[in-house]
Amino acid sequence: MKTTIQLYGKPVSVELTEVAERMLAQRATPVFAEVQLIFGCMVAKRVWFRDEPNAAAVAVTPKLYVWFRPARYEKACSFDDIDNGAEASDYPMKANRKNFVPDALSIDYRAGKWLGDFTYSMNIFRAQNSSA
Repeated sequence: MKTTIQLYGKPVSVELTEVAERMLAQRATPVFAEVQLIFGCMVAKRVWFRDEPNAAAVAVTPKLYVWFRPARYEKACSFDDIDNGAEASDYPMKANRKNFVPDALSIDYRAGKWLGDFTYSMNIFRAQNSSA
């Protein structure tokens, strides 16, 4: 399945594998995907999956919701720490969050786990800046 949602006023293409669609259909409750752009001693990206709702989440389907969060990890500066439960806090953005929202999000389900990745399209960037 491929669809488009709006996050902070920006269109985001969301693609689910067939396996992810099947697993969502089997759930009694929705899954919530946090699209996290990490700032700090490094810039990184992660997609975390949770069962707890988030007020900022946007429905992709009745069983899948997505939200975007710029974050920082003050007490962690390694991928191992971040991936093993380090606590994130909101990153204080002076710029419009829309400028950091990804263009595409892909979601899969493999080996009993939800997996997600997001990308930024250079084609969109080039088109927006071609008149400059």
